[in-house]
Amino acid sequence: MKYLITRFINTLLGFLLIYSSLSFKPINPKNDIIHSELSENFESTFFNKKNISDGPYIFYEDDEILVKWIHNNRLKEKVIRKDNFKVIKRKFGFDFDPNWMEYNYTDNINYAQNYSDVENLIAVSDVHGQYNLLIKLLKNHQVIDKDFNWIFGKGHLVVLGDIFDRGEQVTEILWLIYKLEQQAKESGGMVHVILGNHELMVLNNDLRYVHEKYAKSAELMSTSYDQLYSENSFLGKWLRKKPVLVKINDMLFVHAGVSPKLVTNQLTMPQINDLFANKIIGKSKIDILADPTLSLLRGKEGPVWYRGFLIDPKLTEPEVNELLKYFNTKHIIVGHTSIPNIVSYYNRKIIGIDSSIKYGDNGEILIFKNNEFYRGTTNGTLIKL
Repeated sequence: MKYLITRFINTLLGFLLIYSSLSFKPINPKNDIIHSELSENFESTFFNKKNISDGPYIFYEDDEILVKWIHNNRLKEKVIRKDNFKVIKRKFGFDFDPNWMEYNYTDNINYAQNYSDVENLIAVSDVHGQYNLLIKLLKNHQVIDKDFNWIFGKGHLVVLGDIFDRGEQVTEILWLIYKLEQQAKESGGMVHVILGNHELMVLNNDLRYVHEKYAKSAELMSTSYDQLYSENSFLGKWLRKKPVLVKINDMLFVHAGVSPKLVTNQLTMPQINDLFANKIIGKSKIDILADPTLSLLRGKEGPVWYRGFLIDPKLTEPEVNELLKYFNTKHIIVGHTSIPNIVSYYNRKIIGIDSSIKYGDNGEILIFKNNEFYRGTTNGTLIKL
């Protein structure tokens, strides 16, 4: 009898110990953070279907509009008739305005890219497919709301190149920026997309940094990745109109930098934007290299590759002053060269904003308001530059 009672007590204690370990298991902070991030990322219906891995890609084919996307690792496509773009809303979570097709088809390009009297501005660079981190930065600094719609009013958003390559959510970023560009216009604001070296690489069929996801998408569509952004594609037409130099107030925005050789060759902003749009983007490498001016613009001394502000041998401050005088500006804002956080050089004449967003862990955006520059962190904090 005593043996049975002892056995019963031991069994009961064992049961209570197991129950206690299940009921009072401590929370793993890492798991809690991951759950929080996932719930934040999918607040909006914008691109929230996990079984669709890529798209939409929209193509002009004769008199038809063809939409292609990848669903469960298989190619899906649909011919759009009578402006019926409901498939995009249903599959990808955003309204596609049929008027965008007509607007995008026109060839009007602004080569001057000179804007003034802008009071509020935010700039971000080198996002490289890191969609979730970009969303976090834009939301925490009141550029977009929880549904990813523009709430920045008359402010200007500058995307300073290198949306493409490395990361696996490039398509999502392109469509988000396109949507915000249209919404900003309606609010009296503006979105500026400036081409970087990775845009140039993709559009000119240099695919060495393309994420494997996109190589697979192109394979499923029986084409090469650059052809998803051809002149016959919606996004390709849109990107080919984008500049490499934009001036806002007394700030010159360029992906990599402007070298003294541009001054030596007396190349102006409108000329540089014109030559990229009509002679470099999507053109033959042989033809580009055969022309000294085009070769300069495309090469390491050109605006999408130059590193002379941030990497040795660096320019001297008098040389920087000459560049500022030539382009009639007080600040040059660049990306391209990765640094831990936004930094100013040469007494705030040069500001580097490639804050390593491409790694997906952290990053910053440049904020200009009340005539001051700030670093904007991922949690919404402002740090005066």
